[in-house]
Amino acid sequence: MSIDSVAATGLLGVQKGMQGAASSASAIANAGQASSTDMRSMTEALVTLKQSEQQVAASAKTIKAADDMIGTIIDVLA
Repeated sequence: MSIDSVAATGLLGVQKGMQGAASSASAIANAGQASSTDMRSMTEALVTLKQSEQQVAASAKTIKAADDMIGTIIDVLA
């Protein structure tokens, strides 16, 4: 696996996590406007929001690791 693919995988994870967070945030906001709030859907949206947060954090660490590998390779070759 090349460093580029590791960084691309991390970036894709961040994008998917952000999309999931936006979707969950929208569901939470819309649940507050409904006359009868469905607690199960609200709970699911909150759990999904937390999962998205963790996905973005893990993907950011992947990108950081790829960046560190590139830095190490540059240091070795220099």
